[in-house]
Amino acid sequence: MQITPNDIASIEEAGSMNGSTVKIIKTIGGFHVAVGKRKKNSQDEALAAGSHPAIVKYNLEKQYSEYQPDMKKSEGYTEPIVEKHSHYLSNDLRKSGHDIFSIQNGNMVEFQITKYNAKVGGAVGSIDQDHLVLDHLNMPKEFVQAMSGATLEKAVSCQVGLKIKK
Repeated sequence: MQITPNDIASIEEAGSMNGSTVKIIKTIGGFHVAVGKRKKNSQDEALAAGSHPAIVKYNLEKQYSEYQPDMKKSEGYTEPIVEKHSHYLSNDLRKSGHDIFSIQNGNMVEFQITKYNAKVGGAVGSIDQDHLVLDHLNMPKEFVQAMSGATLEKAVSCQVGLKIKK
């Protein structure tokens, strides 16, 4: 896939690897690609991709032990917490390239169902006092059971109950 300057919405530094900067390119369509050097004297290349920058950083950390994320300057800033819940998917869905991730940024929680790192569905919610409240669900029916497990697992990890708004 070729990304031209007309396709780029923004570029941000994500960290370093092998003595070079790793950058995340956000395309106008909302896809994110991490670009950096796999080896010390090599050319820049795509290292990871995904529908959310936190998922891209999560994949970088899992795939490359030499990747070092940037330190943020603000004391109040915390990196989003990304968890993979793909074990709730059927074997067929996992084999066809699907994954489920939760991205928690403060009290906001987003679940993304991806196929080969492109978002195909999900849910959006927040942690409100003692519950994870899901406000918006958008997913094909074949993912309902897996998403149920993922949302319950996230609620348990946050030590709260689970509510779904109608």
